[in-house]
Amino acid sequence: MRKLILGITILALTLGDTRADLTREQSEKIARAVGSLIGQIHFRRTRLNDEMSGHFLADYLKTLDFTRMIFLQGDVDTLRNKYKEKLDNQTLQGDITAAHVIFELYLKRLKERRDYVQELAKEKFDFSKKNDRFTTDRQKASWPKTKAEAETLWRARVKFELLADRLAAKDGKFDLKASQEKIARRYDRLLRNMKASNQEEILAFYLSSMSRAYDPHSDYLSSTEAENFRINMNLKLTGIGAVLQSDDGYTKIVRIMPGGPAARSGLLKANDKIVAVQNDGDKEPVDIIEMNLNKVVQMIRGKKDTIVKLTIIPADPGDGETKKVISIKRDVVRIADQMAKAYVIETPAPKGSKAARLGVVNLPGFYQNCARDVAVLIERLKKEKVDGIVLDLRRNGGGLLDQAIALTGLFIKNGPVVQVKDSFGRKIIHRDKDDSLAYTGPLVVAVSHMSASASEIVAGALQDYGRAVVVGGGQTHGKGTVQTIMEISRAVPGLDKNSGLLKFTIRKFYRVAGTTTQKLGVTPDIRLPSGLDHMDIGERKLPRALENDEVEPADIDKLNQVNPYTAKLRENSEKRLKQDPDYKYIAEDIVRVQKQQADKSVSLNESERRTETGENKARAEVRKKERATRAKSGEKVFALDLKAARANGPLKLIKVRLPDISPNENTPNSEPPDSLLMDASLRETLRILDDYRRLLPGTPAISSNN
Repeated sequence: MRKLILGITILALTLGDTRADLTREQSEKIARAVGSLIGQIHFRRTRLNDEMSGHFLADYLKTLDFTRMIFLQGDVDTLRNKYKEKLDNQTLQGDITAAHVIFELYLKRLKERRDYVQELAKEKFDFSKKNDRFTTDRQKASWPKTKAEAETLWRARVKFELLADRLAAKDGKFDLKASQEKIARRYDRLLRNMKASNQEEILAFYLSSMSRAYDPHSDYLSSTEAENFRINMNLKLTGIGAVLQSDDGYTKIVRIMPGGPAARSGLLKANDKIVAVQNDGDKEPVDIIEMNLNKVVQMIRGKKDTIVKLTIIPADPGDGETKKVISIKRDVVRIADQMAKAYVIETPAPKGSKAARLGVVNLPGFYQNCARDVAVLIERLKKEKVDGIVLDLRRNGGGLLDQAIALTGLFIKNGPVVQVKDSFGRKIIHRDKDDSLAYTGPLVVAVSHMSASASEIVAGALQDYGRAVVVGGGQTHGKGTVQTIMEISRAVPGLDKNSGLLKFTIRKFYRVAGTTTQKLGVTPDIRLPSGLDHMDIGERKLPRALENDEVEPADIDKLNQVNPYTAKLRENSEKRLKQDPDYKYIAEDIVRVQKQQADKSVSLNESERRTETGENKARAEVRKKERATRAKSGEKVFALDLKAARANGPLKLIKVRLPDISPNENTPNSEPPDSLLMDASLRETLRILDDYRRLLPGTPAISSNN
């Protein structure tokens, strides 16, 4: 089985598995096969060697001890001296002793940390100390040098967790003993879960680290994970419709699946953290911090139409709440719910001029035949006599390469769309060969830091041709690599079908201009300020990401429909942003993000934290009151799905919905069916489209104070 993957793939939606565990002999054969294969087939074309061995070891230590609070520095130094330049030869010989030696040391240290947390469950804590802080992000921190230093770190961590419970307690009813016992159970569960890891799971930890030594998108999937991957690709799951990952002991929302229950509810956002789950029959919420991700997903998934209550830590607690409980009704998440959709927005116009009628096509992902669906929507939008179209790729993480090419072809007559280079340096130019055009009018492509891979191909090509104005944050995600999946048993004779899958990077792609989106992403023509510009996200922040380079430009017939107008469009947009209250809020949020990025520690002083919470609540109230006093924008929004477009059915008048507090890009991938989330980014993008269509020949001139 081989499958090309352009999007960001995060494997978190899982099912239980009952197949027998691997034997040590089977594990050794798989390790030898994977170690030999990846050096031959990965884009780097680098045999597993001493240098790769160092990266391999570093990732395995990171996998086990992400926060650098379990091992001691002496442990790490000893392991580096022993294995840094030896894991390559050992793996190629089928020797996986190191995997178990390191894992056993991890369990030993984890037990020591668990035992200390249990001691702390009997102590009292003083939350009034000044200058008492805990650094929550320790990815680049040093490991503790001594047991005493480790205990100091863990005391701060437990105090941090206790204070979180104390701040979240309703009506001041905080039970310190109950909270301490809950935290003690949390780390006891972590130890029990890790001790229960079987041969297959330890091998998966180990070989995944070896694969990631090559690049962050390569991975080894055990037979259990391979089955889960197939289920994910089927895109028919009963649950809440959210992609999850484990992050520093928390279950974090990575992406909201368009059309799913979580998206329709509007209650969850990317980067929210789930800390407890309550199902029917549970007397109280079940704490899931440090719980195995597979078990968390099994708790969240359930029968259709049942309710699951989630206790979350909001990524952006604009309302001041450090924790909140939300209820979501489970449903089946189908590909049909994630298909392209369109909107028609009628905006009021100055007296004596014609109102603008603008179209938006939202494409959540590049699924099979999505270009055909977009063409159907565009045809209907043309019948609705829209004055311009926004192609919204802001939350599109990628998908099928052929659909990215076909979608680009809807807007250009024909020609190169993307260049692809393999590990031998061979270059292929993928072209749109269809002369027909779906749309020739004013076009804006909306992107964000979450636009990745296939989205970047489309945005980059339309920008290089000068066919569309690209609008968004500082840059897109920056994933310019292509992965494929191989069944190991088919590649290596003698291995059984339960040997798992190898996902590896096989190619890089390049824009027709010759540059790559790898790490660089696509830089918009018109940049809209975003807090995401200042966060540690994107391909360039990932360890071992492939470098960016260039190839010869492809020969294209540039349309040059954008460049004559970008300066004016940028000037008008900047003037509006200075007056736009939502972008004033974004500027405030950016300052807060920059401060958080500069100092990733948090205060353990209760008074300081309550003051921060009070300031958050006050800021939220000010924003809500200001919004309530705004004059009605006056636009009308109509929804158009594929069924209505194909049947020539009527447009559906829907509500305009503002983002809750912070008008930024950290919003669900889709909106409830009876509303459109008109966040600051989309609203300004529509204004830019209106400017653009007025600047084009044959339309009324745009005024300087628009």
